[in-house]
Amino acid sequence: MIAFISDIHGNLPALQAVLKDIDSLGTIDRVLCLGDVIGYGPQPVETLELVASRCKLILMGNHEHAVIHGAFGFHASAKRAIDWTRKQMDEVDPTARRKALMELLTNLPVRHRIDDILLVHGSPRDPVMEYVLESDLWDGSDPAKMDEIFEQIPRLCFAGHTHRPGVFTSDRAFLPASELPDGFDLSDGQKYFINIGSVGQPRDRDARACYAVFTGDAVYWRRVPYDVAAVQGMFTTIPELDPRLADRLALGQ
Repeated sequence: MIAFISDIHGNLPALQAVLKDIDSLGTIDRVLCLGDVIGYGPQPVETLELVASRCKLILMGNHEHAVIHGAFGFHASAKRAIDWTRKQMDEVDPTARRKALMELLTNLPVRHRIDDILLVHGSPRDPVMEYVLESDLWDGSDPAKMDEIFEQIPRLCFAGHTHRPGVFTSDRAFLPASELPDGFDLSDGQKYFINIGSVGQPRDRDARACYAVFTGDAVYWRRVPYDVAAVQGMFTTIPELDPRLADRLALGQ
């Protein structure tokens, strides 16, 4: 079985809680990360190093891309957090450790294929940047979007980016993970776009860290509590990080 994690965003305690939960299952063969290990949160270096030590794959997220290439198109607080994150990377000692981290970031793949399963951070159309949201099912601003996305899915596509776990079906429905307590059967031959949720900054009004387990014919999500208040306290020591980024952790939004 595979555990998928994504959108950790420098939240080391949430990651540690999730990895402990994964280990407790005793059935996980691989842990794969779908991007945004860094950005927003107060411990980017430690989080990246732990993910690198535990994950067989790390994809390029939009925050990794922004640290390397610049935070263009990000809102002000996100840009400040990215600039601060880049500074933390630049100040890592010794030099060999710093070079190893930057080389890791620079060479992250933007997509990965496992047989008929596509892995991306954002979407099949734009694997790093594009959001796939519930509103895309009824918003007429890009009527071809969902058709084009499903055309590029071999059978299954796992992604993160929106921080909102659930399943988009090929008949254009969205099933939130909160309504799937027993998981979701993927064995009927249809195509599915599966969002695995966020470890470090959930946005589905559940503050607990979220990750997904893929059994081969089903997916289910696990929610893991961690010390949110302790992470919020770290934010208060870093002026470059907007306090609202800390506030939202307790709200799951």
